Amino acid sequence: MHVRDLLQVDSLDLTLLWGEGSLLDREIRGVTTTDLADPTGLVRPGELVLSGLGWWAPGDDHTQADRFVAALRSAGAAALLAAEKAPGETPGALVDACRAYETVLVAVPARTTFRAVTEAVRPDERRAADELVALVDAGPADGAALDAALRTCGLPASGPYRVVVATLGGADGDGAVSALVEGLRHSPGEPFAAGGLPGGEAVAVVPATPEAERRCERTPPDGVWPAPHALRQAPLHAGVSAPAAAAEGLGSALEQARYALAAARSEAPEGSRVVRVDDLSTMGPLFAGVPADVRRAFSSRVLGPLARGGSASHRMLLETLEVFLAQHGSWSRTAEKLRLHVNTVHYRIQRIEMLTGRDLSRLDHKLDLRAALLCR
Repeated sequence: MHVRDLLQVDSLDLTLLWGEGSLLDREIRGVTTTDLADPTGLVRPGELVLSGLGWWAPGDDHTQADRFVAALRSAGAAALLAAEKAPGETPGALVDACRAYETVLVAVPARTTFRAVTEAVRPDERRAADELVALVDAGPADGAALDAALRTCGLPASGPYRVVVATLGGADGDGAVSALVEGLRHSPGEPFAAGGLPGGEAVAVVPATPEAERRCERTPPDGVWPAPHALRQAPLHAGVSAPAAAAEGLGSALEQARYALAAARSEAPEGSRVVRVDDLSTMGPLFAGVPADVRRAFSSRVLGPLARGGSASHRMLLETLEVFLAQHGSWSRTAEKLRLHVNTVHYRIQRIEMLTGRDLSRLDHKLDLRAALLCR
């Protein structure tokens, strides 16, 4: 498909803001979505660039627009498709920059999703990814069917692989897939397949090559990619599985990634967070992936009356328990932290043991109570 052909797709209702002659005859070789202020290194030659203009702020001068479009021109982008915040509303500085750098600029109305544009350009590629993740989600799959789906998506038929599951707070599944794709594009040269599942989950299968694993190890724990959530200004939560040695392990890897995703949501409900299963090395992150109602039921059962904390005395006992466990069961250090006499600590621990039915001289009972506190 060429840029001119895309403009003639009536259902998209695109508007050409600037572009002429042979520029409209350029072949579209791919699609990428970004809201980064500097897309250098992200865009490949011949790609259509979709942007929600999250990097643009009213009052910005031409500098930011020039920098963004110059990067697209340098990369050889086929065209820039910019989302309109309101009908007919596209920054004049962006139009001027596209004219100066001879980059086709097309306005995308609010009623047209980026997914619709992507499917108009490469319907078979996205459909193949959707079919692959649906096959993985369905459970044990026929090996030949799974191998064929991997090959169709340009992925190796042999592992290892990692599975990534992401959601974009408040956005539909298309937004989550777009954000996940944008993030994964920051690993240039590495293939992946990203599709959507009912319920708003975006799922990607990524080969766990040695270079990808080294990059993963260098990633800070609070995010795998540079701000892909800027697409919709919504929090991105993602979970990353451990490596699956072969294709038949992708279903298990998907469940691992979902567990890590639940931990990411629990750890940062209002902000973006990416959690790898490899990071779940302590009880806190591990329990964060357990459904909230299960955590509450467990905590209530183990803590008994203390779980409700309805009275001042129960709240006092909970505080004593937390400090006692944090001080590894040391009576003297607990007394020092709480500024109490050691005998008072002994009395409170006895009360805790009576109310919970646990023996704090036993390691397994200490672990039960520690887990119950973390699950509150």
